[in-house]
Amino acid sequence: MTTRKRKASAACDETLPGAEDLSRYARTYAQLGDHAERHFLLWQLSSAHAMLLEQDGDRIHAEFGGLNGRQLAEGARAQARFFAFMLAEAPAQRDEHLERKITVYEAMIFQEDEMARSHTAVMVEAAMQVDARKLGINLTKVAIEPGSMSRH
Repeated sequence: MTTRKRKASAACDETLPGAEDLSRYARTYAQLGDHAERHFLLWQLSSAHAMLLEQDGDRIHAEFGGLNGRQLAEGARAQARFFAFMLAEAPAQRDEHLERKITVYEAMIFQEDEMARSHTAVMVEAAMQVDARKLGINLTKVAIEPGSMSRH
């Protein structure tokens, strides 16, 4: 009796990526590389938009699914977190990239509601620490008085 292992036919495999998947992967691939400045600027823009939208939180935006300003602000914050993560994900090649990560981290840790919403700042901090070591920079935390807005 002989047993032959049959190789699954790729043509019959329903797990193969479809056109939608491949399109998404192509868009993601285009985002890869040294885009630290672009991701930082998009983080800033999304963060600023979140604050502006929240100021008029009750306004209904019929042209955007009837969402109110608070809902759109939450979408802007989620997008800001995405760009913060994208900035953190790529290793810093230059001091300027590390400075951008530090700026994002410091901005996020002073927003208590953001710290309750997401672990993005923690992930940015971890990436920032690794990058600093690789760049030969020693980062140290400085205690800040509770309620203080000073970062220095």
